[in-house]
Amino acid sequence: MLNENGKAAKNWIASGYAGDMNYLERMLEEKIEPQKAFPEAKSTIIITFDNRWGLSEAAHSFPEPKQDKLLGYISAYAKEQDYHRTGHEILLRLHEKLKEALGEFHAVPCVDTRPVFERALAVFGGLGIRGPNDLLRTPDENVRVFIGSLFCDIHLPEVILNSAMPFPCKFCNNCVENCPTGALTPGKEFDSPKCISYLTIEKKGSLNHEERVMMEDWLFGCDWCTVVCPPKDKVDTRIPIDLEWLLKSPAGEIKRLIKGTAIEYAGVTKLRRNAVAILKEKKSPEALELLGWAGKNLKSPLVLEQIDVL
Repeated sequence: MLNENGKAAKNWIASGYAGDMNYLERMLEEKIEPQKAFPEAKSTIIITFDNRWGLSEAAHSFPEPKQDKLLGYISAYAKEQDYHRTGHEILLRLHEKLKEALGEFHAVPCVDTRPVFERALAVFGGLGIRGPNDLLRTPDENVRVFIGSLFCDIHLPEVILNSAMPFPCKFCNNCVENCPTGALTPGKEFDSPKCISYLTIEKKGSLNHEERVMMEDWLFGCDWCTVVCPPKDKVDTRIPIDLEWLLKSPAGEIKRLIKGTAIEYAGVTKLRRNAVAILKEKKSPEALELLGWAGKNLKSPLVLEQIDVL
């Protein structure tokens, strides 16, 4: 199973679909052979958790924008504390409970940052299926889940679940039909460089006109292929951000605000690059005025490059 995933991943990367995500190729061999990364592991436990993703009461610390402000948006999955931290906390608690029952043993928790074919293992373990949007779709939470792995140095009983999905993805395809950029296309591989999440988070350097148009008003991530997965989200749970606040507030203040959240991965500079990219496509007097202020007052080479790029 892992060898098959490895071959598919190699072909996908070779076709240019990974874009600037060079780390995917660096981690590939260890993903195919987990023993290289986890030499002591004899068993693996795979879990899913939601981190309150998609819930209207999920919290964030950004100030509420005033009416008529120029806005950008952050994906709803970035609310609450960083899902990596939440997942690690769950896995560490699970490890402690197992040690109470089984005795002392060593385990390594992993959430998204280690060389693990997480989705493949989750599907193999019966937690769900891989949807057309390349995300794990589960019976209870659909695609609004994160995946965690616990590599253990003891043999545990094999438990393979039977994920009874309410209906096959082929009868829906809402995620593909609602992707605005062509990153999801029927019968084709997932095209990361066209994905809004990739453009706002992983893309290095400045964004050209075509990329700026594709990213719409997103500052971090994108929800279009997740909010339509049945049951569809009934309310907009994105995080609205005042672009003037983002550009004019002290960088240290924003760093403190995003610390411990998933948004910290992008950082202040990339958020501001994305804000400038949004403003360049609006072309309103307010947007042009804010761009002018940014060009005179901000010092980041990337942000200034984004201001100047056609």
